[in-house]
Amino acid sequence: MSGDGPKRILVALAILATGFSSPALADEPPDKRWGISIWGLSYHIDHEIDFDEANLGLGLRYYFNHRVFIEVDALRNSNRGLVVPLSAGLDLKVASLGQACNLYAVAAGTVVYYQNQRTEREYFKAGPVPGVTLGCGRVKTNAIIVLRPSHQPVAVIAASLTILLR
Repeated sequence: MSGDGPKRILVALAILATGFSSPALADEPPDKRWGISIWGLSYHIDHEIDFDEANLGLGLRYYFNHRVFIEVDALRNSNRGLVVPLSAGLDLKVASLGQACNLYAVAAGTVVYYQNQRTEREYFKAGPVPGVTLGCGRVKTNAIIVLRPSHQPVAVIAASLTILLR
């Protein structure tokens, strides 16, 4: 399969990034903490269209306090174009998983510039982007849900990895 290469690279990056984890940093992020986000994979509910599941890109996340963050990203979207989302969100701690890991529900609002190479269109969208995050030390594995107004409200589930900087 042609999509296996990017998936293997992302799995290797996830394993490598786990080495950045530190039990001393397992609590919620301290005030004013920067993070680098590495994108990602996506899973599309609609299998009728030939979406690209490898959505590689980078982002920058900033925590104002323990819960509130903003993030800007640039990545290749599933329609082989550029997507530039700007998000503001909350990490809400749901559970502690041992001493080093926490599970968070994520509530974010996003404004996004989107290029669609298949339809040769460019547009802006805005809306809520719920998600879930598993944070272990300085590494956060993120999964977000992109919603759409239709009978099937989930359009895509996308994954990224955020590495918090000291």
